[in-house]
Amino acid sequence: MSEEISKDYLKKKQYSTTKYLEARIKIHQFTKNKIGFHEWIFQQYDLSGFDKTKEIKILDIGCGTGVFWKKNMENFNKYKLDVTFTDATEAMIEKEKTNTEGLNAKKTFELADIDNLEKYKGQFDIVFCHNVLYHAGDKDKSIDNLKNCLNENPLSFCSITTNSEKHMLNVYEIGRNLDPNFPTDRIIDSFTEEVADKMLPKYFKFEKKIEEEELRVTDWDILMGFVASGVEPRGIKLIDSFWDDYKKIYDEETNKNGFFQIIKRSPLYICKK
Repeated sequence: MSEEISKDYLKKKQYSTTKYLEARIKIHQFTKNKIGFHEWIFQQYDLSGFDKTKEIKILDIGCGTGVFWKKNMENFNKYKLDVTFTDATEAMIEKEKTNTEGLNAKKTFELADIDNLEKYKGQFDIVFCHNVLYHAGDKDKSIDNLKNCLNENPLSFCSITTNSEKHMLNVYEIGRNLDPNFPTDRIIDSFTEEVADKMLPKYFKFEKKIEEEELRVTDWDILMGFVASGVEPRGIKLIDSFWDDYKKIYDEETNKNGFFQIIKRSPLYICKK
């Protein structure tokens, strides 16, 4: 197993604080789209069938820092919600609590792992699993457990997101070209769009939506933070000139085009039993 997806690495290094996840989220502010990815996800849902006077039970698996909820707070507050937020580390849970302070809902926060969801079987109308399945040790077991977390409400669904193999690939290719020690075995690679397309039909009927766009980055420090988020927690020693050489490439492209371009491709699967 790649160190990038080992549970010990993820819990003790990558997600022991919110620093690296926040660095990866921050770069998405440079979206060319009119709305961000989190808002785009919410726009794809059809919640019109849910009764706004009755509680909707939601399970958020791998809730992270809660940006999805913070960005969609106004929309979520139109509904009566009972939400269980889960993540594998205390650091993420504490940040989630802060970012959902304005959420008018019954809230429960629990430490839980994507590989162990049996306790939630048959309880929820909606399950969010956003950019989490690539952390699962046993993908088939975890996808089956996601399905089993849904209750028998005909409106119930599971929302799953991931990224394409080509997602932000140039950022990693530049790093590897500058230093062969630069990691290209990304966290996302064990459950990309290409993998999801083959695995999910075994468990769900789903509607697939695609957000494909570009980031036009104009802040070197934010790009550097994103790149470093996959290097620092792994303790990888890069050549002394690495950051200066990377910045030269960034500067050349920015001086030519006005921005540094990163191509994104992220699918959303709205899944039903």
